[in-house]
Amino acid sequence: MELTYDPGTKTFTYTAEIEPMPGVKQQAREVVKLGDKDHMTLEWYENRGGQEKKTMEINYTRKK
Repeated sequence: MELTYDPGTKTFTYTAEIEPMPGVKQQAREVVKLGDKDHMTLEWYENRGGQEKKTMEINYTRKK
């Protein structure tokens, strides 16, 4: 994976070529957005049929 960070939006972006099944490679992107000290969002995108689609979103909240 390759990583970039945007300090203005507190966003980490990971890009990679993954192999979900043997011999099948596709592009993927993971975006981690830091909200505040108690919140974070993870989004996962995959290239399907030449188009990028969001396939997962997880919203994290720190337990108090």
